[in-house]
Amino acid sequence: MDSTFDLRAKDHSLAVVGISGLFPALVLSVLAVIALPSGIVHAQIQDQSEIPTIEDPCQTGPDLYRAAKFTEARVALRACLDQGNESVEILLPLVVMAVREERFSEGTGYGSRAVEVAPEDPEAYYWYGRALLRSKRVSEAKEQWEKGLELSVNHPGILEGLARMALAEDEPTKAYQLLSQLQRQGVNEPWLNRLMADIAASKGLWGQSLAHLEQAMAHETPSLQDFMTASELSILAGDKQRAVDYCRRAVVMEPGPVSYGGLGEAFFAIEEIDSSLVYLRLAVEQAPEAPRYRFNLANALEVGGMVVEADIHFRAFLAMVPDDPVGHFNYGIHLDKLGRTEEALAEVNQAVELNPSMLTARVVQAQILEEMGRWDEALAVVIGLNEIDEANTAELNAWEERIRLQRDASLSAVGEGKFHLLHMVLGTEEILELVTTELAAGTAFTSLVVQYSSGGAAARGGDIGWINPADMMEPMKSVILDLAVDETSPPVEAGGLYHIFKRIP
Repeated sequence: MDSTFDLRAKDHSLAVVGISGLFPALVLSVLAVIALPSGIVHAQIQDQSEIPTIEDPCQTGPDLYRAAKFTEARVALRACLDQGNESVEILLPLVVMAVREERFSEGTGYGSRAVEVAPEDPEAYYWYGRALLRSKRVSEAKEQWEKGLELSVNHPGILEGLARMALAEDEPTKAYQLLSQLQRQGVNEPWLNRLMADIAASKGLWGQSLAHLEQAMAHETPSLQDFMTASELSILAGDKQRAVDYCRRAVVMEPGPVSYGGLGEAFFAIEEIDSSLVYLRLAVEQAPEAPRYRFNLANALEVGGMVVEADIHFRAFLAMVPDDPVGHFNYGIHLDKLGRTEEALAEVNQAVELNPSMLTARVVQAQILEEMGRWDEALAVVIGLNEIDEANTAELNAWEERIRLQRDASLSAVGEGKFHLLHMVLGTEEILELVTTELAAGTAFTSLVVQYSSGGAAARGGDIGWINPADMMEPMKSVILDLAVDETSPPVEAGGLYHIFKRIP
């Protein structure tokens, strides 16, 4: 078969999807399969009276077609058919030209005749399938291509066409297998590697996706988005230093919020927080309305211990994206570290409401409720987790039992008149003044205990367990008796030291 008939498109390039959050669905049109080669101008149909009579149309028609004289070729080839020469060499050029000029009914007619006269020729099935596809007869096109594939498992056009159909039918594994077969035929063009990168990423095969993208980048000039996607894939594949390298190249190519933000994220991934903050701040300064950079800056600030600034950026992010469950979850973690437990619980509850399948949020929800002594609510959350997380049944059963024991012990202690207390012991007036200021600003009691207390329970956040105030000496006894749950006492001086208590559930 003359290779002139093999006019498959080679420009089906697809951009690799981005990874923020999670990869977007592949948007692939089946109709992309029949794109025609660039640079070929559709022939203008001339008045047939202007075309001279052709003495040997069966010889002249294919020659005119190969010379791209399509109008004259069509007349000659039709004349050859009229003489009874119904061969695939005459029919296939007519199919190709009909598809090119969007005369799809004519193309399917010639295509049907081509597979009748050449039932062992995969090229006939390929072009008939393309004509059917352009006529929106998708299932029939698929049927013809599958017949062609039975004749030749190496036909590039059929492999590509069936792969794109598989993607449109949400069968990425099948599509990947077909494209791999196409690659084994020596097709290693950027569009193919990008498409395979998309499919591998959609299956969570990050290293495989990165390898395909890098092959595509090796054969054409990489774009800024290529570098950013390669960086994200590198992080997901566990090669975090490679992510930094790609983002550095992106900054050189196009300094700006996209490349700065990506480099900040890459530095965060390798735990170079100071460098991460430099670039994430640049990204936020240059693109203040971009939620992604704002969110990542908040997280980096949180890890870096700059909790006040982190709080500002968490709130700014949620103002931009109020329905983001991860944003509410991370902000809840931030608030819990600050000891703002009620606010933290509200944020985590919001995350669970927005995404009920977010198991990490449910776990933290139960932990906060347990921390607050809301035993029955905590128990209900853990029981719910146990119903949906079969992989961790043993651990969840143990957690359920621990909460029940804590609940029973708490009820028993309360019945005996005991209080659950945190205790802070401070050695100087200067430290007392500092701690008092921090408490008024909302800093968590347990955090201040760890930093400043000299008491024996400092390593446990000051937790001295259940205490009966009646067993305490004055003036501590009176101070403790006046405490409500979650209330902090005023400082009490005794023995040259300053004592502060907090009652917890």
